[in-house]
Parts: sequence; structure tokens; C-alpha cells
Amino acid sequence: MNRWLFWWRSLRRELWVRATLYAAAGVAAALLAVFAAPWVPKAVAERLGGESVGSILTILASSLLGVATFSAGVMVTAYTAVSQAATPRVAALVTSDSQVQKALATFVGAFLYSIVAVTAVNAHYYGQEGRAILFLFSLGVVCLVAYRLLAWINRLSSLARVGHMIELVEEHARAALRDRRKAPSLGGRPGRIKSGFTILAEETGYVQNVDPARLQDIAEEQDCQIEVVAPPGAYVRSGDSLAELSARDCSKSACDDFRSAFAIGGQRSFAQDPRFGLIVLGEIAAKALSPGVNDPGTAIQVMGAAVRALDEWAAMAPDGSEDVRYSRLWAPPIEEDDLVADVFGPPARFGAGDVAVAVRLQKLLHMLRRDKGPLATAATRQSKEALTRARLAMTLPEDIGLVEQAARTG
Repeated sequence: MNRWLFWWRSLRRELWVRATLYAAAGVAAALLAVFAAPWVPKAVAERLGGESVGSILTILASSLLGVATFSAGVMVTAYTAVSQAATPRVAALVTSDSQVQKALATFVGAFLYSIVAVTAVNAHYYGQEGRAILFLFSLGVVCLVAYRLLAWINRLSSLARVGHMIELVEEHARAALRDRRKAPSLGGRPGRIKSGFTILAEETGYVQNVDPARLQDIAEEQDCQIEVVAPPGAYVRSGDSLAELSARDCSKSACDDFRSAFAIGGQRSFAQDPRFGLIVLGEIAAKALSPGVNDPGTAIQVMGAAVRALDEWAAMAPDGSEDVRYSRLWAPPIEEDDLVADVFGPPARFGAGDVAVAVRLQKLLHMLRRDKGPLATAATRQSKEALTRARLAMTLPEDIGLVEQAARTG
């Protein structure tokens, strides 16, 4: 995706951004209320511009700090609980949840609004008309806080629930798979080019995003073809290859421009990396099947979510003529074997000795095998591997027979 759009979406997921915007809006509303005073009718000013607004603001200021502190504590507790029950990779979705951010930002913004407003009232910053405007603003703030508080209470019921985390990861995985299926090679061509010059990474980390439109524009300026060697999700060290150019030489400024299309960070991103969502689902299943947790039901739930996510990939099978939007860009497509192994590999390894998990795994893979194409071939390979593991892990012939029957007939 566009690098600026990726930057904005990444920034928007940070908790402090929304809280800062809400706080700034609250402070601005408190200070700018005086400018609307000339438009307040005298009757309204006499009725609403009394001292009652000071009482409302005092109540808001004294209560919202405690509410905001309590809510932040709940979020930290949920973050820790999700990290322990599921996986630390999914815990970041707690802080980036829009409902969580809106609730905390509303409480912080309303608190700062009330503090600034009550200070201004005591300093006689407002006249009677200004206090009337402030009274109406305060009523709106009270209604907003009440709404967010009710929504926050509703969100608390599912915030740290593992099932809710599985749904969130599935949602991100399905969106990423759907987007990548529309552009298997990032909108370019699949395959490789004859390399003449290599664009090297200047930092170590995961490739979080690639901006194909920018690569296309720069390649047109340099009159060359470009091959993406490190697609989203790849881990690169400083000095590793990011891309290959058909040109034999490239100026330092042009190399910097090419590099600017690659976003590199310490963690993988769900947005342009379909495999990451499936890997996180597999980690949740592996954690559920660990001896310390021993929760095969969660692993079965994860595998069901995986099939729904892969349906996004299977439902949009290409017709053989890929829409090439960037004629100078070449990028490797995602292999179906990797998609299936990412999410079904962990339950196949750690649940090989559990007959319920092994049988359910074979049934779901049989469903994927009914479809023609690379995904069915990948599911067949994974089914054979899982069956081999089950035969080695199980001791009762009856259990092995159930798994074998599920592999044959689904």
C-alpha cells in the first residue's frame, strides 16, 4: 500500500494519538466557547449562564481522572492476560482496538476539558453568554462520556477473552488475504528479472510494507525493471538485498528513493502480510495445546477460523490473467503450501496425540482438498504429514483408525 497511508494507519493504532486528539479538542472547546458568546440570545444566557456550569465541571474533573486511571489499568490487565492465554503477537490488538482507544481518549479528553473550563470559569474568563455556551458543551460532554462508558463496559466482557482475540486475528488475516489475492505479485508481474544492480537494506528487521506505486514511478524515472526480493513479512539484515534492478548502475539518491518504498520495523504487520495472521492463529493453537494449558477446544476453534480465512483465498482464484497495474514491477507470489503450513502445522505437531484435534484437523483439510487448485494440493500434503504424526503419537489402534477414516472421507 501507499507508504503514507501505511504510516498513517500505523500511527492511528497508537493509543496516545487518539487520546491527544481528543484532549486537544476538549481544551479547544473549553477555550473557544467565549467566541460564540455574541450569538447567544439574552434569554438563553440568563437561564443557562449561572453558576451551575461550575458544579457540572467540578463533578467531571473529580470523577473522570479516576475513571481514566481505572480504564488504563483494565487495559493493561487485559493486555497481560491475552499475552499469557494466547500469544504476545495478538496482545497488540488490545491497545489498537478502536473501542478501547475511543473510551480512554474520551475520558482523558473530557477530564482535560473540565479542568481547563473550571479554571477559566474561576478566572472569570467567560461572561454570562460564554458560561451558557460552556453549559451546553458540558451537557454534550456528559452525554458522550455516558455513551462511551456504556460501550466500554460492554467491551470489557470480551476484551481479554481468547475467543474474541481469535475473531480479531481472523478478521485481520481475511482482510490481508483478500487484498493479496487481488494483487498476488503486489500488482506487478510474477517471476524474476536479470539482475544488474542490488538495492541493499540499511537496517535490520521485518519488511512491514512495500509501496508498489512508488517503485513503479521510480523505475520509470530510471528506465529500468525492479524485482522485489524481500516482500512483506521477510526478515532482512543490514546489507541484505531488498530489490534487484535491471539497470547496471543506480545513483545514491535513486537508491534512497527505492529504499523509501520499503517500511522495515521490529515486528511483522498484519496489513500487507497475509501469512502473519495465519502464523498468529497457529501460535494460539500451539499455546492451547501446550501441557500447561491443555485446551484442545481452542485449537479446534482456531482451525475453524483458519478455514474461513483461507476461503477468502480460495473464493478469489485467479483466472490465469493477472491484472498487472505496475508493468515495471516483479514480485514473488505467496505459496499455498506456506499458507496451509503456517496455520495447520502447529496443531498438527502439538495435537498429534489428541484424537479430537487430529480428527478435526483431517476433516477440515478434507474440506480444503475438495477444491481444485494449489490450495487443495497444499492441503493434501499437510493431511499426509499430520496423519504420519498422528500414527507416531497415538498408541491405540482405534484412535489411529478414526484419524485415518477422517483423512479418507472427511
